[in-house]
Amino acid sequence: MDFIDRKRRRFPFKCFGTDQPDIFVFTVDMVCPDFYRPGLLANEVFLPAWRALESQSIVFTNAFSVSPLCSGSRATFFTGRYPYILVNEERSHDGFETELRADEVIFPEYLKAAGYLIGHVGKSHIGTASFIRAFGENCAPWNRWAPPIWDDADYQAYLKTLDVKPPKFVRKIQGKKPDRQTLGNLYGGWVGQEDGKPFPVDATYPHYLVTRAMNQLERLLDKRKPGQPVYFQIDLFAPHQPFFIPSDLAEREKSLRQKMSLPASYEKWVTNDYRWDEPQPKIYEIYRRNWGLYDQKTAFDYFIAGILQMEVVDLALNRFLRFLKEEGLLEKCVFLLTSDHGEMNLEQGLIDKGVYGHPRIARVPLLLKLPGFSSARVVEEPVCLLDVAPTMFNLAGIEALAGLDGESLLVRLEQPSVRRKPFLFEATWHVAPNPAVAIHDYQGSEKHYRYVYNLCSEIDELYDLNDPESKNLIAEPGLTNVLKEMREQLLDFLNHDVRWRCYLHAFRLDHFQSVKNGTDDTQMFVPE
Repeated sequence: MDFIDRKRRRFPFKCFGTDQPDIFVFTVDMVCPDFYRPGLLANEVFLPAWRALESQSIVFTNAFSVSPLCSGSRATFFTGRYPYILVNEERSHDGFETELRADEVIFPEYLKAAGYLIGHVGKSHIGTASFIRAFGENCAPWNRWAPPIWDDADYQAYLKTLDVKPPKFVRKIQGKKPDRQTLGNLYGGWVGQEDGKPFPVDATYPHYLVTRAMNQLERLLDKRKPGQPVYFQIDLFAPHQPFFIPSDLAEREKSLRQKMSLPASYEKWVTNDYRWDEPQPKIYEIYRRNWGLYDQKTAFDYFIAGILQMEVVDLALNRFLRFLKEEGLLEKCVFLLTSDHGEMNLEQGLIDKGVYGHPRIARVPLLLKLPGFSSARVVEEPVCLLDVAPTMFNLAGIEALAGLDGESLLVRLEQPSVRRKPFLFEATWHVAPNPAVAIHDYQGSEKHYRYVYNLCSEIDELYDLNDPESKNLIAEPGLTNVLKEMREQLLDFLNHDVRWRCYLHAFRLDHFQSVKNGTDDTQMFVPE
């Protein structure tokens, strides 16, 4: 047995691996499921590097975050435990946890203690203490939600090496306030150089991060000992808006504008005088009014820019994969690609994400390439970002003796008949507060539902996850039994883990008539 903190004998683990693979993790930020899941839009988004990786990976088609926000989701990813970070720093009330606690351990620290040479480039947004311990990063401006385009000195130096001036918006995408007249949120747009010249794709921030990663990885490889494994992670800030669309994509933009159209549910919202006439908690309307994409031309700009930004990401991914191949690392390495959460992409008049349980913001891509894999394998059973840390331990031959809420993704390959234990999705505060929890019921590829309990609304949500329109089916009479079963499942989940007692009593009161309560003591006067 060994310890990460040997002097204080804290965070014990066992290392039984002798043939530890190199591991590379590539994460993107806030990706619309339509960009990568089968469907009309995915067919039009040009992602050759992504698709090539997909063709030789385990593809988890039902992967989910357990938090809708950057900070909470990334905390889950790094710790393998449900997050206590329930709000992003820039929107938090005094007293909210917005960073991992200083003594919190993230999985790369275990890898480092087990002999891995580790490195990181890009976004963090979970605080500083554990990152500095693990990666030694203390100067790069990564602990924030948006890319530091104008205040990252290293990025400015990178632009100089390309003889490129800093970016300047030449066309902006800007929403409107609820009066539908006054300009509101800025969502980025198309950029040129400050001197008016075109801004090239290789000068964009994703490509800078990949360049920085390749340089850093080269230094790591130069100093690694024979047989020593490497763990390296790149966390992009894109395709999350604000968009920075380079000049190189002008022809591609023209082609997309001729082919694409806005989602039917967006058009329905506009035609209905910006009202959504299906059952929905109030929080959705708060977001629609905050994002303010009332104008169809502006909405179409956002829609097209989102696709173009994703294609910029794919070009960056291609550069990194090509670098690994040239270094002789790609075939024998583990490569994981994922995101922190999804994006509404104008469905129902919504963009970005929010503190609600809609499946479009909970879905994440998850590709896992293992050494020697040459063809795709699809896993449809639900998994989540809680499973990443246990998977890393499994692959590196580490048994971490601290509690984990997830399970290794490799279980889905080795024991496919064993159902994954249920996992919870939790939302709390962002643009507005909306405490909510969601749970899944998966009974094979033909039956997969998601139930959302909203504590501050009389309207709950029920989604058929095979329905591309993601309609709220909570009032469908034919699903009464499904709804009852899922409420019972949620009650059982809340009952068996003290962390969820904050939701338990509200849920029992709201659904007293439809679930077995199990106790009369809602004050918790008598220990249960």
